[in-house]
Amino acid sequence: MAQRPYPGEDLKQRTALEEDGGFAVDLRRCIGCHACSVACKTAHQIPLGSFPLRVRWLPRPDGRTYAFVPVFSETLCTGDPESLAMGFDPACVRACPTDALRYGAASDALRASEATSVLAGPDADDLKQDVQYLGLEGFEADHLHRGAALDPRDPDPIYEQR
Repeated sequence: MAQRPYPGEDLKQRTALEEDGGFAVDLRRCIGCHACSVACKTAHQIPLGSFPLRVRWLPRPDGRTYAFVPVFSETLCTGDPESLAMGFDPACVRACPTDALRYGAASDALRASEATSVLAGPDADDLKQDVQYLGLEGFEADHLHRGAALDPRDPDPIYEQR
């Protein structure tokens, strides 16, 4: 399992195999706190209006409820090479309070333990292709960029990404 940085903890360097694991997201654990998105923007000094990682609120297959889905941008997410070079998980992974985000060997372990899939759909463009999702079956990825209006009278969804 990938190690998490704690003060005074002796961290070993990652091997190339661990770094090639990419990201995995366990949607059963995500609580929509946006800590991953904030950590990414803070660690890399991302300007306002730019989002390498965004937490979306997507309709569940039942059509009555929603779930939080972290979405990585192919063009903006660099995978945090600065943290990896120091032997740490990417900032987004370290910030996740529920361990919904995994990287490297931990990502590989999640993929091996359960069936994962890639987020895709007709409206799903600029998605990081090496991210695997657990619990994605049946989600309406075509709603990915539309968000969900928190107030039905509001024509502008709060989570609009475009």
